[in-house]
Amino acid sequence: MAHEMSGEELRRYREQRGMNQQALVGWLNERLNRRYDRAKISRWETGAERIPQNVAGALKTATEPVGIPAAAAVRAAPVVFCAANQKGGVAKTTTCVNVAWLLAQSGRRVLLIDCDPQANATVHLGVDPHERELAKATLTHALKASRPMREFMTPVCDGAFDLLPSSISLAATDRELLRQPNGTLILRAKIAQLAGQYDFVVLDCPPHLGELTVSVLNAADQLLIPTQTEMLSMMGIPQLFETIAGVRELVNPRLQILGVLPTMYSPRRLQDETVMRELRELAAAEQLHLFSPVKRAADYSKSVMAGRPGLAYNPNSAGAESYREIADALQALAGEEMRHGA
Repeated sequence: MAHEMSGEELRRYREQRGMNQQALVGWLNERLNRRYDRAKISRWETGAERIPQNVAGALKTATEPVGIPAAAAVRAAPVVFCAANQKGGVAKTTTCVNVAWLLAQSGRRVLLIDCDPQANATVHLGVDPHERELAKATLTHALKASRPMREFMTPVCDGAFDLLPSSISLAATDRELLRQPNGTLILRAKIAQLAGQYDFVVLDCPPHLGELTVSVLNAADQLLIPTQTEMLSMMGIPQLFETIAGVRELVNPRLQILGVLPTMYSPRRLQDETVMRELRELAAAEQLHLFSPVKRAADYSKSVMAGRPGLAYNPNSAGAESYREIADALQALAGEEMRHGA
């Protein structure tokens, strides 16, 4: 009789071998001549469906070079990416959700952590914040618990990537972090537990420079600054630069600015063109990359109602090339770190 396998055992088995769910689907379908999909893997891993004995047996008996890859000997740390701007409404959440989706579509293992008490990323991906709060499975509980971070994740987009949800309870956590010794380092320590489990961790920040945002900056490797092409959004960038400088000096010298992303751009509006000129000057003065602007598009609003990323809803949405440019830049950096053993 084939070996019984639990969902958690399957997940660990897959992740230890550096495989995402789609890679496992391909391996199983080729070996067993089946037509499983990523949603099936997700249901097995969450315990919604029992793992068939032929699947468990194939995984348990597989050996290299003809079988499933051996478990990775090195537990590589994920690249931690965040989007921050103390001004709200600049498409931070839209950016994080779509970049996470693109990274996952390229075969990377991705975790999106919603660090905003408003839970916009959580809602965007079709997860009920209140339900996850009742289940004690949000970032609030993950930061306070001694249990592994893995226990607080939920698969989204048919298992394409994982989400650590948020809820309104995270607002109180912002104040609690201020009172705790080294409170703004807790998130960094928790993410360190995920070495070998994810290739990328994407952090969606709240729209202010409080303790939660500082916690994110303390944990991040790469920071993107989304800014709407209007003056109020730009005004917060110099203060963000000051915060970044302090974080680099005292806590996290690895933190780098990936670039600036203009959003909600309307080329026919005089104000937008004026702000774009100022952003070009700012980027040149600070030696930062200025990504192509993301134009206003109804697809991103519609995708929230569908509980999916905008680029899953319509891969050709306005701004798709900008988000792909960001995802490509992150993958290039990840490749550099692997080559240099970072």
